[in-house]
Amino acid sequence: MRIRTKLLCILLVLALPPLVFVSYYALREGRLLGKELADHTSLSFRHSSEQELALMVDLIGEDLNDNRQKLELALTLLSREAAQSLRETPPPKARVFYDRDFSAAGGLPAGTTPLAAIFDRGIPATGDAISFSVPPNTPQKAHAEDAARLSRLLPTFQSLNRTLGDNMLWAYVALPNGLMCSYPGHGQLPEGYDPRDRPWYKAAMARQGEAWNILVDASSGRLEATISRPIRDAAGGLLGVAALDAPLETMLPESDLSRRWGEGVRALIVHAPDGKRLVVLASRDFMPASHGWDTPLTPVPLASVDTEAQAKLARDIDAHKSALVPLHVGDADYFAVLKPFPDTPAGLLVLVPKAAVLHQADSAEAAILARTKRMLAVVVVVAVVALLAAALLAYFGAKAVTKPVTALCRATSRLAQGDLQARAPVSGRDELAELAASFNNMAPKLAERLRLKQDMLLAMEVQQNLLPAAPPAVPGLDIAGGTIFCDETGGDYFDYLQFNRSGASGIDLAVGDATGHGIAAALFMATGRALLRGGQGNDPSPSALLSLVNSLLCRDTADSGRFITLFFLRLENGGLGPEGRLRWSRAGHDPALVYDPQNDAFEELMGPGLPLGILPEYAYEEQSRPGLAPGQMLALGTDGIWEARNPTGEMYGKDRFREMLRSHAAATAAEILAAVHKDVADFQAGAPRDDDITLVVIKAI
Repeated sequence: MRIRTKLLCILLVLALPPLVFVSYYALREGRLLGKELADHTSLSFRHSSEQELALMVDLIGEDLNDNRQKLELALTLLSREAAQSLRETPPPKARVFYDRDFSAAGGLPAGTTPLAAIFDRGIPATGDAISFSVPPNTPQKAHAEDAARLSRLLPTFQSLNRTLGDNMLWAYVALPNGLMCSYPGHGQLPEGYDPRDRPWYKAAMARQGEAWNILVDASSGRLEATISRPIRDAAGGLLGVAALDAPLETMLPESDLSRRWGEGVRALIVHAPDGKRLVVLASRDFMPASHGWDTPLTPVPLASVDTEAQAKLARDIDAHKSALVPLHVGDADYFAVLKPFPDTPAGLLVLVPKAAVLHQADSAEAAILARTKRMLAVVVVVAVVALLAAALLAYFGAKAVTKPVTALCRATSRLAQGDLQARAPVSGRDELAELAASFNNMAPKLAERLRLKQDMLLAMEVQQNLLPAAPPAVPGLDIAGGTIFCDETGGDYFDYLQFNRSGASGIDLAVGDATGHGIAAALFMATGRALLRGGQGNDPSPSALLSLVNSLLCRDTADSGRFITLFFLRLENGGLGPEGRLRWSRAGHDPALVYDPQNDAFEELMGPGLPLGILPEYAYEEQSRPGLAPGQMLALGTDGIWEARNPTGEMYGKDRFREMLRSHAAATAAEILAAVHKDVADFQAGAPRDDDITLVVIKAI
């Protein structure tokens, strides 16, 4: 095979695979980016829609609660005014209208005026007057005096109607003798109507207080919510029952939701009598067509087999917490939004079809994916053109560079096989000659970098072997520690030094940080470690050991300006209270933290002390405290944790570090260690590390 052909093949091999790889990578990453962007956008739209839905239901729920409270307050006023009217003597010339007067008139009876604020309720006419009704087979004259007394309530009724507006359908006052006054005045009460038989009257009498009922209005046949309460005199005697009717559409405003989320929205009033399943108290489709005004309404279970979601909603009703959960009802999937009533074991449940909520998210995702496909098609065309161009350039360029490239290829082959003495012949003064000269200059530098890389790997292996392979086993303590270097080697250090002195068992824990990082810091820290381990043989106290190490280290660092911060902690008698104690000395290092989950309190193990290697005659002090109680945690780290920075330059900080300890107080020491390392890495979000990270966690179990 000719050299020209070989060179052509080499150029093709060198040029085409990277181009193919780059093209493949661009296509793959473009597709993944489009999918990720589409998913993120879809999730964002979904989250926004869910938040909007929850906010709308929350606002509607607040309006419903306000309406409910207004009705309850209005009913209190009505019952008070009714009691006052019933105590007074009847007015001599009171004009009294009965429901038969309205029905017989075919409109408004003489002496009444239309009530313009009343919308069409499907009854003949409504006047700005009070209408009275008496029980069946009872003469009107028998109740004339009570009717005259109650006629004084007209201003009160008018005020309530103006205040409540569409939230009030009717206002009633019914007496134990069967007389009932209604406002606005109207007729068309069904044959045999007696207010004492109605659920609102019976419920108020049974509870002796306010009672809510969902029932069918006897006049209009509409589904309504009725609130009633007894009327009592000053001595507590029963005078009657006052009631207000609210149209169910004002309690369940589906129209506001339907305009935003479509016609599939359902609004329900629910409660959870057994704490597990929901029961529908009211809805727009709550009343079957066969029900009449005197047919009792029975709550029905929610038509859903999703017991887990229902149980969660039931718990949220009991806890008076708003919630948004997916729920399968009937044969459709919904988002169920719950707004509990503040002081009632019930709530407003709004069911919105999932398709309506996710429509925007699906549309945005489809648009992004379509745009991504168009972009990828362009990338494919460009990649194919680039591949063809590379092949043509390789073919036509082979003639001019056959000989020098062949020699360079041979030298490159030798270098690739590990021959760092390989050199390419240099001839001429063109770019190929410069390339050969550059290759010849590259080989020794590559050899030097390989040697440096091997030395760094060896230094890393040596330093890793200097760190503890595993924590010691101390009864009652769960211990974990670890170091993450920002380079192959670093200046952080921690160690467990076991001892058994005079029958007392425990460990010494040392955590240190040498100035700088890399090989120099690693060597300096190795010196400090050796001095610590060597000085412990004489069984000194923590302060005496640090004083000894400092005096020896100063001899080596007098002119270097380097120093080591160190926290030396001794766990005496196992480090657990009440027999055990913690004794420590600080050499310029950040204090250790003791966290007590029971009191949610942090304690810093403080104490004075200069870093090691500054003043040779410095005498270190020693502090102590009782040992750890069960559940307490001790954390000792280096400043690489709280001084870590994210891409914007913000520091991780000790407050975030403390919050991690607090939130993982129930975990094991190893889990706490891993959680802190992960949280720091997530906080940095790819920003380069500029310091080593060391952390030791001791937890009393």
